Amino acid sequence: MVVPKGMPIMCFVICAGILAACSRDSDDGLRARLDQWFFLGETVYFKSQMRCTAAMYDLTIPTPRPSLPVQSTPNQAKNAFDGGEVSALQMPGYSPNDLTDAMLLEGRGTMGKESLAAGAQAVPCFEGSPARTRLRDALTRPGATMVYDRGTDALIILDPEARLLFYVAGDVW
Repeated sequence: MVVPKGMPIMCFVICAGILAACSRDSDDGLRARLDQWFFLGETVYFKSQMRCTAAMYDLTIPTPRPSLPVQSTPNQAKNAFDGGEVSALQMPGYSPNDLTDAMLLEGRGTMGKESLAAGAQAVPCFEGSPARTRLRDALTRPGATMVYDRGTDALIILDPEARLLFYVAGDVW
């Protein structure tokens, strides 16, 4: 069989286009969504596959925008979670891990359970990346803000000390 000249290049272009269409998110699309709530700087890490997305952004200002109300108790966060698309929780002296535990122990588990699931499902998108270690640091840093975005089933962590924002999301099939 004779392959027409130029055929391998055309096949590569078609295959690359199909694989790109299998990504869960695009950096530009995700940035547009997150920019409504956070002061984003440069993209430090971004990986999106068919079943997960992981991203890490520098922050120009390490606080949420006023458009994202941040709750200060698990009960307030649960009410915000039940009534809207995005819920944020930050308590002095508590890390996002502590916040999740507090929500689960106080019977406010839905936001905590969904946040844990989003993080666990995004593990393949962090494999072998230095962003994985930085995310672990943020998850255990007291004073970090935990956000759950129902619109994308994503856990978002704002680490004010490191001036970083993490986005993790995955799908269950």
